[in-house]
Amino acid sequence: MNFNEIIYDKSDRIATITMNRPERMNAWTLRMGNEIKAAMRDADSDDNIRAIIVTGAGRAYCAGADMSNLRNIAEGRASNGARPDDDGDWLNGARPDFRGSFSWVLALRKPVIAAINGACVGLGLTSSLYYDIRIASDRARLGLIFPQRGLAIEHGSSWMLPRIIGLARAVELAVTGRLVEPEEALSLGLVTRVVNAEDLIPTARQIAAEIASKCSPLGVAQARRLVYEHLFTDLATAIRENDEVMHRMSRSEDFKEGVRAFIEKRPPQFVGR
Repeated sequence: MNFNEIIYDKSDRIATITMNRPERMNAWTLRMGNEIKAAMRDADSDDNIRAIIVTGAGRAYCAGADMSNLRNIAEGRASNGARPDDDGDWLNGARPDFRGSFSWVLALRKPVIAAINGACVGLGLTSSLYYDIRIASDRARLGLIFPQRGLAIEHGSSWMLPRIIGLARAVELAVTGRLVEPEEALSLGLVTRVVNAEDLIPTARQIAAEIASKCSPLGVAQARRLVYEHLFTDLATAIRENDEVMHRMSRSEDFKEGVRAFIEKRPPQFVGR
């Protein structure tokens, strides 16, 4: 696929997706969403890639849905384009919960890091809730501004946000639509790190590089799957499935290599099987 609204780079076992509409503060369009999905699909199927970073070009991460599209929706000339994912096989037999307009990210095998470099509002924040790690620059601002546009929150953020920051805090952000400064986002648990703007991408790449060099891709994929699937289950089932996966993985090449590398005091060379 030719990319017009993102920049897609693969290097050092890391895929980087940069939303690239800086003149519009990377406002989300249907095309940009499709390009991000195509890039993530490619990265997830590439055995040389171990982690994915998403960021924005210019001074914004993503300023929400493109205003021209919102105007067309308001005037009845377009829909919001949200629909369940039905291009099934690449989603690894994912449960229906992970086939939604953004929840498909939870079915990937590779971890996704949001490097939030500036304004991250509306659909920009909604989409990032489905990423595994969110780090913010000291110039970031985050918010679900929908009530201020005559809308409610979207695409499952009513389910994701309380699980990330807790019910009371989620409701407060959802009904006020206010913007959150980086340090407050950190205290809420909405992001896990705040760094200087110039350190944002190096920090994201350091996290991704540590995953790529120190962690088994098989172990990462299984851990990620278990955490998200067990949002829908009980403790007894989670314990049983954890133990079943641990038993299977104890016979894997990656487990054998992990033990050898520890004994030999060297970096592991995981192969993902």
